[in-house]
Order: sequence, then C-alpha cells, then structure tokens
Amino acid sequence: MILSADEVNRSLKGAVDLLHSRTEGLKAFDMSERGFWRSFAAIWLALPAYVVSIAMERLRLGLLLPDRALFGSIWLDVAVALGFAASFLALPLAMIWLSRKLRRTDRYVPFVIVTNWISVMALLALSVPALLLVIGWATPALACLFSVAFAIIFARLQWFATRATLGVSSGLAFCIVLLGLMLNLAIGEIMQSLIG
Repeated sequence: MILSADEVNRSLKGAVDLLHSRTEGLKAFDMSERGFWRSFAAIWLALPAYVVSIAMERLRLGLLLPDRALFGSIWLDVAVALGFAASFLALPLAMIWLSRKLRRTDRYVPFVIVTNWISVMALLALSVPALLLVIGWATPALACLFSVAFAIIFARLQWFATRATLGVSSGLAFCIVLLGLMLNLAIGEIMQSLIG
C-alpha cells in the first residue's frame, strides 16, 4: 500500500494543526475505512527512525564500530523491527477493548487514524536526539533532555487528539495517553531483554 504525497502532506498538516490545538486539523485526515487501513502504511515513513533505533541498540551493546556494518545482526534487526511495529500497534489494539468499554466504538476509526499519523511524527522526532548521540554531536545527558522535551510535546499532542477524536474528558484522555506510554515502555523493555 503506497501512500500518495497529497495524503502524507494533508495528514501531517492535520497533525501539526492538532499540535497547535486546532480541531479543524481533523478535517485533513481521510477518516474513511480506506484511510484507516492506509494510516497503518504510514509506518514506512518512519523507516529512518528504525535505522536510528538499530544504531542506538548497537551503540548500547558496544557493537557500533566504524569497521562493522550497521545491519550486521539479523537477530538484532528483527528484534528492533518487532519492537518498532509493536509500539506502533499497541495503543490501537488496546483501544479496541477500551473504546467498547467507553461506548465510543463509533469514534475508534478516527482515533486510530490520527494516532497512527502522530506516532509517525513522534518516532521521527524522537529519533533526532538518538541520531545526535550516535554520531557524537550530543552527550547522553543532552540527548536525554531533547528526548524528554519531544516526548512531552507529543504526549500533549496525543492528549489533545484523543480528546478531539474520542470526545472524552481531559482526565480520561490523559489516562489513555498514559496507557499508550506504559505500553511503549513495556515493549521497549521486552525488546531490550530479547536483544540482551
């Protein structure tokens, strides 16, 4: 499934509008069933973040050396890919059950579409501090500071988008964002334990 440049542009623009607390940004997304399935293809746009994730894991394991290939370990590459895909799918899958409990099944599709596009933006933004660390342009402390700042920005974006798409209270939207963060932290821990 190949995304058109127009669809990518509209969806990212809609996410930026939501970042600025403008609910009219929701109109930029394709909220159809086709748009729902195509929003999962947006993960391919985050491929650069996947490459940076592999580099970070190799750095963490002491395997990132100038004379060694970045994609030298199939197990590492597959484990990072599985973690990457799981982090992209975790909240939409959890929301199948939760949207039924909240009686918001009619708003599930818009929530997932917007969440998938926000996830792509977040993965790309969060890969920047990691890239700076890998290439030696940032210290671990500085990269951590940048990562926390980006994480706060995207958590707030997800909170606003959750309120707008699901029509829930601020507190419930915060709990849903917290659920997504906890799922991603758990996936990260599992991935790192698999890698070693």
